[in-house]
Amino acid sequence: MSGNDKKAEKQEKKKMPVWGKILLIFLVVILAAIGTVAGYAWYTVGRITQVNDTDQTIVAPEDETFETDDELSAEAGTEFPPEAVQWPQDLPDQTLQNKDLVNIMLIGQDRREGEGRQRSDTMILVTLNKADKTIKLTSFMRDLYVQIPGYSDNRMNAAYQFGGMELLDQVVEKNFGVHVDGNVEVDFDGFKKCIDLVGGVEVKLSQAEADYLCGRKRDVIYPQARREEWDYLTEGVNTLNGEQALLHARNRSIGHSDYERTERQREVLQALFEKAKKSSIPTILSLVNEGVNYMTTDMSRGDILGCVSTAFTMGISQVESYRIPQDGAYTPAVIRRMQVLVPDLDKCRSYLRENL
Repeated sequence: MSGNDKKAEKQEKKKMPVWGKILLIFLVVILAAIGTVAGYAWYTVGRITQVNDTDQTIVAPEDETFETDDELSAEAGTEFPPEAVQWPQDLPDQTLQNKDLVNIMLIGQDRREGEGRQRSDTMILVTLNKADKTIKLTSFMRDLYVQIPGYSDNRMNAAYQFGGMELLDQVVEKNFGVHVDGNVEVDFDGFKKCIDLVGGVEVKLSQAEADYLCGRKRDVIYPQARREEWDYLTEGVNTLNGEQALLHARNRSIGHSDYERTERQREVLQALFEKAKKSSIPTILSLVNEGVNYMTTDMSRGDILGCVSTAFTMGISQVESYRIPQDGAYTPAVIRRMQVLVPDLDKCRSYLRENL
């Protein structure tokens, strides 16, 4: 065999077979797609506002305030001095924290344009439980009377105004024994727009709740003027747009005040979750793209993407809903002219450990 023939034979052996070329092209396309998705996710998450020095400004203890009530309801409870509240001293030091739980606090506040950080109007702990593949939504009522490190005992919603996300996390851990992995503050305008992006959410209304939304009866305080264009709302399942859903979630005038309000908030979040699951990929991308514009967080990009990855890969079976304090685990009271709920911390901690 001549030298040229040997050289041609070697080149023939080095040629990649057709199936190999196809596989290589396929892998390159997949890797490029993964890189594109990862890059888009990294960029999108980076648009979420990070807490800054203004957000984390600490209110000096001597400047702390107490949000007093001008009128007390019939269920206000007994009035007694702050020193009458005796907190248990033998609470276990161990906090509810393990590798199967991711706890993210959702914070909503009624902040007007130009205002600084206000009291937290909404506090919902979102727990991703990888063990039983569930999402758990736990509302902490704004009128909970709690220990706030470095300050006097006060309503729980004051902690966010005094010391931001960090102080609120300390309050949750000190009083209820739950470690918070991160926080996300959600702007109410963004909440409305996200619901409109998915075409509204289906929520079951009582007749009183439907009347409240469109202002049919004047025996309660309405957040708006008469809305005749909403007269189609009635008892039963209704599709609420963003504005309607937000008004419904913030309704404290129908039923048992803040107890039912926190339940409405969780119902709307669950409805949004269910609607998003059924939405098209373009709709979900639009939802994410719009939603990040109205969020503020203390979490890093890596932490956020880790939570998103966990939610997608664990195969969520259901969303469960809870409230702190639960029934039978608090005492209504009036302290410093504040109508508050004094929690039984032992019962609340046991309830959280059992359900989260």
